[in-house]
Amino acid sequence: MAVALVYRYTIGGETGFDQYKRLADALLHGHLNVINPPANLEMVKWGDRQYIIPPPMPAILMLPYVAVLGLGASQTLFSAVAGGASAGLACLIAARLGARSSDRWWLGVLFAFGTILWYLAAYGSVWFLAHVVAVLGLNAALLETVGQKRPYLIGAGLAAAFWTHLPAVLTLPFFVLMTIDRWAPEGLRRWRAVRLGYLNALAAPIAVAMVLNFGYNWLRFGTIADVAYAIAKDPNSPWFDRGLFSLSYIPRHLRIFLLAAPRILPDYPYLFWSITGLAIWVTTPPFLLALLAPLRALGTWAAWAGIVPTAILVMSHGAIGMEQFGYRLAVDFYPLVFYLTIMGMRPPLRPIHKATIVVAVLVNLWGVVWARMGWKIL
Repeated sequence: MAVALVYRYTIGGETGFDQYKRLADALLHGHLNVINPPANLEMVKWGDRQYIIPPPMPAILMLPYVAVLGLGASQTLFSAVAGGASAGLACLIAARLGARSSDRWWLGVLFAFGTILWYLAAYGSVWFLAHVVAVLGLNAALLETVGQKRPYLIGAGLAAAFWTHLPAVLTLPFFVLMTIDRWAPEGLRRWRAVRLGYLNALAAPIAVAMVLNFGYNWLRFGTIADVAYAIAKDPNSPWFDRGLFSLSYIPRHLRIFLLAAPRILPDYPYLFWSITGLAIWVTTPPFLLALLAPLRALGTWAAWAGIVPTAILVMSHGAIGMEQFGYRLAVDFYPLVFYLTIMGMRPPLRPIHKATIVVAVLVNLWGVVWARMGWKIL
């Protein structure tokens, strides 16, 4: 709750991009299209109807809230609560990975305030909230994976992440590999002993979410394909000169993800960042410790097996994200990077680890203060 309150009031105000709240209101009135949306909202037009572009899970989660308050509900407040819940799960994940009491709080602070989750959750716009809820689903799945490993709960977390931000489902290899002791207790060489029932239970919620997504698209566009982004794409946009997805787009994403650094201004406030974001090592220096995760550990290989395909997909998209602090598309695999970071730190935490966490918090504080002050991103 404390984290949610910090998120809610650090930037303040209400997002003007409250598509999820409006979709929740539409669902409560029995339709999928948003009626008379404000002109500032990015919508997809199909015939005489307008729809929100991303999948609907955040709107579904908002249904009880919007049922009570209608369009008076605050999407920004919901975003803060979802982000706070995700930070709480991060503390529990750290505990299950062996962090002692004081260390788990340090690691919880890292995830809550030392990453761009703070900036995203505090804003709560439609694009940012999608990442916040996807992370919540992934953290729920990760917590169960390092705990009791109940397959249907792992699958449910992944399903929620998928129906929020589709690329998040490509983290699946991590969860499959990390539960290998449950579905292949005698090793893969004894293929006759593989417990398909476990894998089926893990996959079932994801399959349900995929079928629901097919139906959602069919009811809107008459096709099961996810065509909302393609329909909404400006054909004259230079970002999509080679289509909606292309491997040739990856270098432009990597330049932001790995190389984008702060820039110095000659006048107040003296320091700023590009409208396209900042490198992950700038916004969260402790994440560099993920590279120190033990190479012989199954968890290390499993995490990279989930990170790499997700990164390839999000970086193959023409758009790199705008008006952002950090590189928000990477948030789809942040829970796995957080897992690797803990493995690389190998708790108990040393003073150098805590120092890097403090630096990360200060960097992200800079981002939200900049937003709070309304300074222009160049």
